[in-house]
Amino acid sequence: MKGKVLIVDDEALLVRTLSQAFRDAKYDVVSASSAEEALGELRSDNTFDLVFLDIRLPGKSGLDLLEEWKRPSTTRVVLMTAYDTDETYKRSIALGTDLYLKKPFDLKALLSKASELLEKGARAQTRARS
Repeated sequence: MKGKVLIVDDEALLVRTLSQAFRDAKYDVVSASSAEEALGELRSDNTFDLVFLDIRLPGKSGLDLLEEWKRPSTTRVVLMTAYDTDETYKRSIALGTDLYLKKPFDLKALLSKASELLEKGARAQTRARS
């Protein structure tokens, strides 16, 4: 396995598409359709290498989740949105998002970027152990 990925989005088709693409690329994939469900996954198994998080979710937003979650320094976060605003972009950066993605996006480019982010996380993990 290349890494463990959590995909958080309420659009079932997008979740299926991303999940299949990451599984095909040999990633271990878990999905959630709400921030509350994602927080449950993150709190029970906080070993995710990469989290794809939609901003607009039922209940709490993806940004709310980032504020609540005690994120390990080795976990990379990609925020996804179809509703891009300067405010959400600035807030996502302030919360430590590694990549801010506007929907729709190119899947092949996303897989490549995911690989880069996982390498960045691995380097952070190596530094944390030193």
